[in-house]
Formats: sequence, C-alpha cells, structure tokens
Amino acid sequence: MVIDGDIPIGAGLSSSAAVECAVIFALNEIFNLGLSRMQMVPLAQKAEHVFAGVNCGIMDQFASMFGKKDHAIKLDCRSLHYEYVPLKLDGYRIVLFNSNVKHNLASSEYNTRRKQCEEGVAIIAQNNPTVKSLRDVNMNMLTDHVAPVDPLIFKRCKYVIRENERLHAACDHLKQGNIKALGEKMYQTHHGLQYDYEVSCPELDFLVDFVKKFPEVAGARMVGGGFGGCTINLVKEEAIEKLVKRNQ
Repeated sequence: MVIDGDIPIGAGLSSSAAVECAVIFALNEIFNLGLSRMQMVPLAQKAEHVFAGVNCGIMDQFASMFGKKDHAIKLDCRSLHYEYVPLKLDGYRIVLFNSNVKHNLASSEYNTRRKQCEEGVAIIAQNNPTVKSLRDVNMNMLTDHVAPVDPLIFKRCKYVIRENERLHAACDHLKQGNIKALGEKMYQTHHGLQYDYEVSCPELDFLVDFVKKFPEVAGARMVGGGFGGCTINLVKEEAIEKLVKRNQ
C-alpha cells in the first residue's frame, strides 16, 4: 500500500487519524465488509491506541469520517451524538501557520494529561460517586475537592471544564455568525493550553501573540497535541497575503 499526501508530518493536523480512516474505509469497500461509518470510527481510534500507543479521544477520527463542507461538528465524545453547525466565515478564511517544530512530546504528554484528568475525576468521585468524567464536574466541585489536594491536577482539569464551556459558546457564536466572538474564544483556548494544560511551546505562543497585532485576525490558537505543529487563524481574506509576508 502506498500513501501520499502534502500535509506536513507532525504538524498537529490529524494526519494519523486521516490515514487510519482512509485505510479502514478502503478495506471496507474492497472486501465488502458492510461496516458503517459509525462502526469504522472506533476501529480507527483503536489503531491509534494499540499500534501508535496514543490513548487519544475519538474526535479526529470522527471528523475524518463525518466531516461536512461548510460545517463544523459539535460532537459529544461520550455518546457520539453530533450536530452540524454552519461554518459561515463571511469574508474570513482559515489560515494555518506552521511553527516547523515537530511535536515529539505530544504523544507521551497526551497520555500524561489524560491520566492527570482521570486522577482529578477520582478525587472528586470520593465525595460525589455519580461523577464519572470531567463532563460531570463543575468549577465549584473542582475548587472544593481538587485544588486543596493537588494544584497541578486542578489546573489540568480546569482547562478541560473551561474548554467545554467555550465549545458550547463557540457553537452559539457560529450560529449567530459572530466571528469576532468566536475568535476571542480561540485566543482564550490558547491561553488555557499555554498556562493550564501546558502543551504549547514558545514558537506556537509567538505565532499566536504575533497575529494579535493585526485587527484583521479575529482569533488564533494552536491545534493538535501540542509542543509544536501549527496555529489555526481566522483572517480577513484581503489581509492574508500581507500577514503571510510579515510572518515569514
């Protein structure tokens, strides 16, 4: 089997999930296995877990299988219930800036962050047995039970809870066509990834801070597992060329 593509390796653009989904999709077609896309998604995820050794979630594989043009996907990773949200950028374009730093730490640190979040859930579950994941946790619970025990675990869990809140708000902004508000959520997410989840790197932080100088950029954040790769930016179409030249 030969696989070809022009996505930079290690750039945080979910190329591994894309390869996994493409392979299982092709095998399903060639051998008439009769698998639905929903059945193929967890199988592609399992390849990441078992072969690559990355205990990833299911978002990347789901997006590869269920992506829809001009729409974002609001995905519940627990139930796999999903909703298509119109992605009307109205004069803005999505632009990626590559830090050219390979995210060598991303795989191991991803597993570490996941374990830290699970530890936070375990601490809270001692007093709240109904809590099964951070989806069931609010900031008051986190402050009361985790912060006094382990400040680092508190920071990790805080990022996830706040990011869930931002996700719901961002979907509302998209439905309202409020790109400026969406961009502000992106900046907030990067701040959380930089200081609470601590998976950014100086090069990514530089790229995000750099574009903040330009009013034509609505928002920016790192993408992928962190420690390198790309930032994703919402840029006014007429300003893209100028911004790229300034960023070289």
